[in-house]
Amino acid sequence: MVGPVGQGGPAMDGGGHLRRMMRAPAPPPSLTPARALRLAAARAAKRAAGLAMAVLGVAEELGDLDDLLSRLEEGLLLVALDGGAPGLVALDGEGLAAVVEAQTLGGPAPRPAERRPPTAADVALARPFLDRLLAECREATGGTALDGWLDGTGAGQRLGGARDAGLSLPDGRYRVVRLTLDLGAGGRQGLLVLLARLAPAPSDAPAPEAPRLEGRVLGAKVAVEAVLHRVALPLAAVEALEPGQVLALPGVTVASVRLEGPGGAPLGPARLGQVAGLRAVRLEAPPPPLLDDGPRPVPLAAPA
Repeated sequence: MVGPVGQGGPAMDGGGHLRRMMRAPAPPPSLTPARALRLAAARAAKRAAGLAMAVLGVAEELGDLDDLLSRLEEGLLLVALDGGAPGLVALDGEGLAAVVEAQTLGGPAPRPAERRPPTAADVALARPFLDRLLAECREATGGTALDGWLDGTGAGQRLGGARDAGLSLPDGRYRVVRLTLDLGAGGRQGLLVLLARLAPAPSDAPAPEAPRLEGRVLGAKVAVEAVLHRVALPLAAVEALEPGQVLALPGVTVASVRLEGPGGAPLGPARLGQVAGLRAVRLEAPPPPLLDDGPRPVPLAAPA
């Protein structure tokens, strides 16, 4: 028998159920950077290569480029990041083999991969996974401490090794993340490495550009001499000069001053004068160039 509404019968239970259905869903818990990277790697492997892969561990380190590159494991396939922050993405031999086997054999073999250098075919088969990995990482790490770290990046050119990476990547502070992979076959494990430069902090902004050579030269001091007249005298006449003696300067006027730079380089004419009771030199415009008519043509003799 159904009881009346409001007296604890089934109608009350139905109302409570409706109220629970109308509640806003609880927001999903925020991801940590490590959790975001685990999800991104697993999704990329499944969606790009059909590989059921899990991440056993995530390790992060910050440092200078040379120091981080010197501690990269041997035998990694290194691919430069294209666009966005400079850096690289790398797979070890086991991880690369599992990605290739998943696409060619339908899944990773239950035995360890053969040790051999990566081939061009290996790189071609791994590229879709690496591109998808970077895209999944950008999406999964949004809102975490890694938000924006890999923005705009994609899989670029293959690098020959750590030395090649050191020559092609710019200096700076980098973050490196190592993911230990469970490849899901016979206990095989692999390694995935992400390395990208950190955005410079405001205090690490580059110093103002040094002044150009032109600015430094134009700001240098140069001694300029005002020459009224030069006269050549024998040494005996110079030794015979006495205070109060008058030297004749034929043809010299107040407009005879010439300005000379270092080494006697002519700078232009000037005129002697005074300003506020002090001797002064006024710069003059250079005289216009003289026109030379040149030799006149000799008239031809009239015919007889």
